[in-house]
Amino acid sequence: MGKSCPIDARMRAARALLLASACTAMPAVAQESPAQDASSQPEQGEIIVTGIRGSLERAAEVKREAPQVMDVITAEDVGKLPDANVAEALQRVTGVQITRVFGEGQAVSVRGLQQVRVEVDGRTLLGWSARLSPPENDQLGRSSGLDSVPSSLFGRLEVRKSPLASQAEGGLGGTVNLVTPKPLDFKETTVSLRAQGVYSENSEEFEPAITGFATTKFLDGRVGIMLAGEYQKRTSTTQAFERNNFLNRNYTAGGVTTVQQTPVLLQYENFVVDRSRLGLNGAVQFEVTPEFVVTADALYSELTTGRHQDFFAFRLPTGANPVTNAVVENGAVVAGDTNGTVTTAGQIRNEPTKSYLYGLNGRYESGGLTIEADGYYSKGTIDQTIQIITLQANAAVPGAFDFRDVTIPSLTLGGAFDPTDYDSYRPATNGVRSNRLLGLLEEWTGKLDLSWESDGGVTLAAGVRYTDLHARSNAYRSQVTPTREEIEPFLRPVDMGAFLPDIPGDFPRSFLSTAPTYDYVFTRAQAAEPNPDPNDRSTLLPNSQRDYDFTEKTLAGYLMVSGEGEAAGIPFRANAGVRIANTRLSVDTFLNVGSTSTLVTDENRYTNVLPSANIVFNVTDDFLIRVSGSQTLQRASIADLAPSTFFNATNLSVTGGNAELDPPISTQADISFEYYTGRSSLISGALFYKDVKDFIANFVTTGIDLDLDPQGRELVFSRPENLGSAKIKGFEIGIQQFFDFLPSPLDGFGIIANYTYSDSEDNNGFPLVAVSKNSYNLVGLYEKGPFSARVAYNYRDEAVFEFSEGRPSFIGPRSQLDAQMGFDINENFALQLQAQNLIPEDSATFEYSAAGPIALNSYALSERRYSIGLRAKF
Repeated sequence: MGKSCPIDARMRAARALLLASACTAMPAVAQESPAQDASSQPEQGEIIVTGIRGSLERAAEVKREAPQVMDVITAEDVGKLPDANVAEALQRVTGVQITRVFGEGQAVSVRGLQQVRVEVDGRTLLGWSARLSPPENDQLGRSSGLDSVPSSLFGRLEVRKSPLASQAEGGLGGTVNLVTPKPLDFKETTVSLRAQGVYSENSEEFEPAITGFATTKFLDGRVGIMLAGEYQKRTSTTQAFERNNFLNRNYTAGGVTTVQQTPVLLQYENFVVDRSRLGLNGAVQFEVTPEFVVTADALYSELTTGRHQDFFAFRLPTGANPVTNAVVENGAVVAGDTNGTVTTAGQIRNEPTKSYLYGLNGRYESGGLTIEADGYYSKGTIDQTIQIITLQANAAVPGAFDFRDVTIPSLTLGGAFDPTDYDSYRPATNGVRSNRLLGLLEEWTGKLDLSWESDGGVTLAAGVRYTDLHARSNAYRSQVTPTREEIEPFLRPVDMGAFLPDIPGDFPRSFLSTAPTYDYVFTRAQAAEPNPDPNDRSTLLPNSQRDYDFTEKTLAGYLMVSGEGEAAGIPFRANAGVRIANTRLSVDTFLNVGSTSTLVTDENRYTNVLPSANIVFNVTDDFLIRVSGSQTLQRASIADLAPSTFFNATNLSVTGGNAELDPPISTQADISFEYYTGRSSLISGALFYKDVKDFIANFVTTGIDLDLDPQGRELVFSRPENLGSAKIKGFEIGIQQFFDFLPSPLDGFGIIANYTYSDSEDNNGFPLVAVSKNSYNLVGLYEKGPFSARVAYNYRDEAVFEFSEGRPSFIGPRSQLDAQMGFDINENFALQLQAQNLIPEDSATFEYSAAGPIALNSYALSERRYSIGLRAKF
């Protein structure tokens, strides 16, 4: 199926990522990998494979030669799927599951564990992600959310499932390494452009996505420069039921008291999200001598998310006997009558986030000696603002609710309350509130690696890595109770047709909301509660209960030996080593008691010894068996380590961190096989086992804290804890096959299918957070001549997402169907059509309590997206 170079140029014009190389170029390599051997690149006129098939062939080559258990997607493969960001591209990989927010992939889990390190060329890219639900400080982690990074900036995506001692620690599930292209890897000047229009069904918006890539070399090929960029804009709609939980309540009847799990809050919400994503990546390389290459590169990513939200909330009372005529199923009250508090609101929220990564790398290779020095600075910022105007009912409102046999619970209001009449709301508790959150993440890292290969083929390697990580969060919040007349210009009626139109059910669809503006809310709230410190970062009142200043310094070193040989006549390659990491952290927060705030410093320190070993047996040229054993760790997220306490008066929730958290440690083993049935076809499988100690999860309780809430209302507390140990065991299997044995044109068909089984259990017998027991992907392929097509379906079943009063709450199963078609118009231009989330009801995110799906906590429905794009490559 190979084609000569001119035809190759025509085929490659259809590539979805503009980082694909010219017809004589190979994909970029990670900085931690050996430099690309020029002799391995195809010469002019050589028969090579392109398109989808060529992408899969290159990915198979990288997987075959990898020194560890690893899966790879090359640039061609990413671009051939309708994937807006890196997280969505990775969902096709065996053993990878993703979470979605606002209809787009945000974070990944590997083999059931969400503790995954994300790197760019082995470096940390810091930043935040947009989230649907509070707590907002949950965004603060140790790497950028994958939804903030355009996928077109990378030439290869690597999912490392077993570690090497030479690679940075920090992922229980594994490491995702995003590999950028480097200019000296290209033999020819390459320029490519793509213009795309994306239509979102419910938002009825047709918006642009533009990408570009250019690279060239000069001074006899010793200096290379590369620049890539992408801009995307998308307006989307999310329809949701949110923020409920089922908590214990006492019921007394006939002198007997029982405890029943009872809903807390029924909140119906509609989000309109305006999101733009900008990414830029550049590199300059200088071959000082044939042995010594210097690389300077930079990456910039900006995700600006603005949203408008309307919600109608009905909060149940918290005392004894909150529900009459209660219907109990599976230990939960799922229907009944009650008197609740009604709140409606309009909210605008903007959270521009930016990520920066600057690096300098020098690599020297001579004979068997390799010296590599790498230093980088990574930075992430956020400036989140929230403006909200709330309305609250004059008195308790009678209501009848029912969770049975409906998508989201029904709610029928009684009494004299009219949700569309302003007279039903009381100004004394209506509020104008302005929030601001300023966040900074920054990391300085330097490392030095040395390796020496003996004449016998044995390589000794050693290295040291020092990291200085700093994070700061400053929150501000001012509010005021305005007059009735003052709010009237901002009233906004929500009518039947506009509120949650795609979710069936009987619940309030017409009610009075508000239309806040930034200028009014910010100015009015600031005037009522100004910041007494004119030198502070905001003129709003400091909300010090959310503030922290975090510093973490890590010194790590490793020793590793690798080589090859034969055992019982079977060739093998192996590596073994140990990594030692010492971590010191300090975090400053405020302890708030009443009106008094006291600065408190918490410290922690620990040292970890992490051994690892990998061996691969080449049983035949095409059949490989890998065995690996290792220990890995995952440091707690920064937000989890900050003991600051955040009280959300709207949701009556209290969240905070815990500086005494120990890093979870996973002792793991893998046995895998790879059978390469063709240059682009393979069958693979693996057995894996992980024993995790000091696992971290949020623990939810209830109680009253008069210092936080003088009204004495029941609050829901959520803090991270080391909840004990856990074990994960499972297997994965995959097949990647083109049907070359069929007659033309049927020989253009192919399939990618994979399945992962992860069985997890903690020391209390509960499954681990975010671990789905079953997940799989099915991708149908066709590529023949100028035409290509894919249909991709992925599925994951339920998983725990938190614990409430010691009981697990779950996120339900979900699936998604996407499709893509491409046609090469000529050698330089190609057309692509894409459709994403074709069955929205199947991809909806829903969460429920321990009683099962009938005890619904939240439901979020996203929309379909369609796109058409034109590509040009020269």
